[in-house]
Amino acid sequence: MTSCGSSTSENGTYFVNSGYPSVYDGTGSCELTVLKSHPDVCQIRLDFNRFSIAGPEQMNNVCNQDQFIVSGGNPVPAICGVNQGSHMYIDAGIGMTNPVKLTFVTSGTSFERLWKVKVTQIPCSSIYKADEGCLQYYTGVSGQLRSFNYDPASGLQLSNQDYGICVRMERNFCGIQYTACPDTVNNRSRAFTLSGNSNGPVNAMIGSGAGPNNCANDWLLLPCAANVGRIQPAQALCTDRICGGTFSAELSMQAATVLSTVKPFRLWFHTDNIEAPVDVGNRGFCLNYIQQPCTNNLV
Repeated sequence: MTSCGSSTSENGTYFVNSGYPSVYDGTGSCELTVLKSHPDVCQIRLDFNRFSIAGPEQMNNVCNQDQFIVSGGNPVPAICGVNQGSHMYIDAGIGMTNPVKLTFVTSGTSFERLWKVKVTQIPCSSIYKADEGCLQYYTGVSGQLRSFNYDPASGLQLSNQDYGICVRMERNFCGIQYTACPDTVNNRSRAFTLSGNSNGPVNAMIGSGAGPNNCANDWLLLPCAANVGRIQPAQALCTDRICGGTFSAELSMQAATVLSTVKPFRLWFHTDNIEAPVDVGNRGFCLNYIQQPCTNNLV
């Protein structure tokens, strides 16, 4: 394990807060410089085994107290809050240059911070190498996707997010279905709440690549999405952007299972830097996915 002010070229090292496993209540900057262990390393994978720092401010959900910042690779949004179990893939560039810097910035009021980040170096030839442009990369026929700082009880959707989420298409699978995760905390599900005042019921809002766009500020792009069981006319425009407070590819208060057959399987999440007064209490999203086998009507 290594902590503040260090550099490492070790594969599989852990970056921890000062005094780990005790919590850290100080302020300042804690930085780890990651150097490649071999020229054939293309990516750095970060697994947040423990990750609890101060969350965003309550009005516009900006990380202005504590932040986790990645520099030196592909553009990565700053994140904060609770992100245990999440991960990131960072582009490490070509050759032995381009060190990647991981920085926890802590400031403001007292907070019991704790982090343990596993740093894995991924060779260019590895089957676990993520597709280009994917900040998060999932493998397997089924799994779960969550936005950073998602928590149905107290999490807040982070502002200033803009990144790709990818799922590796497994052999003999041609489509992928998504459903909002169960929410056992709230009377009404907040597992997909991206825009609107989530203290009350909010419709699913949708936008497409052409014409008026209801999802102009905060949205999840899911290419050519359609609710399972609905037959859409051939000339219908794809639903690409989904926002609002209900997960559906249609304007609806009823959550749905949503199918996309666009390959590769890739989503894009975007939020701006303004929430109030229109957007209140949004949690972000948690989606379960299941890949769908290739059939005559799913190619």
